[in-house]
Amino acid sequence: MHLLIVEGNSREIWQKREKYGGVPYHKRFMTMLKLLRPDAHLEVAFPADDDAVLPSVKSLRKFDGILWTGSSLYVNDPVSCVQQQLTFTEDVFVSGVPFYGSCWGLQLAVVVAGGKVSACPKGREFGISAPVELTEAGKRTPYLQGRNKPYSALCIHMDEVVDLPENSTILAGNSHSKVQALTIKNKNSEFFGVQYHPEFKISDMIFIARYMSEILINDGVFASIADVEKFVSKLEKKEGLPESITNYLQHIQEVNYWLQYLMGS
Repeated sequence: MHLLIVEGNSREIWQKREKYGGVPYHKRFMTMLKLLRPDAHLEVAFPADDDAVLPSVKSLRKFDGILWTGSSLYVNDPVSCVQQQLTFTEDVFVSGVPFYGSCWGLQLAVVVAGGKVSACPKGREFGISAPVELTEAGKRTPYLQGRNKPYSALCIHMDEVVDLPENSTILAGNSHSKVQALTIKNKNSEFFGVQYHPEFKISDMIFIARYMSEILINDGVFASIADVEKFVSKLEKKEGLPESITNYLQHIQEVNYWLQYLMGS
């Protein structure tokens, strides 16, 4: 299996996070994929960088699948690091290669396919998601076959899908955002993505809570640093956390089922 990981953050952002102890999103995807498919050949693209050398549409066709990470960017910002990713998303759709996206990857796919993304009226969804429930279509898709009851996942997002593109199907939603998983058929490719972060480990959520503590307090997610640390302590001790989060193989099952579907198994 030959897979392309697409980093959603610019080099400046992911290197800064790495400096303070965070795992860059493309490296977290690599860890996840090495666990799920130890023999897979992995490559990484960095379309947010001005000096990026990206695969052509023809070159993309050598991959069995493409996986797009999360990002701290906003899809409606008219800046080069976003515009370059939108252009590359167009190329991926044209290539005919199936692709998957977590959070940012989902938002890029929606916008490029003709949908709309904007700020969540309910504010930022952070930490442990409200229970996610499958739609009738979600109950039939092979990608979510292990989600037989409402489940929670690790998440962080300020934006959400507000208008669906043509040829898209909502697979799951929750009380915060009606679109938590969907598929899109556009140009020559089919996209599957989720608004949460299956690839995250609990340690990633702990880092983000502390790294973004001031922003999260300003957003009203937490009232104080003490509240941030209470949340971190809950994660560290795994107090009251569902198995869908504490068991990493359960948390990443959507990606595993998607990979299985790619290979016809």
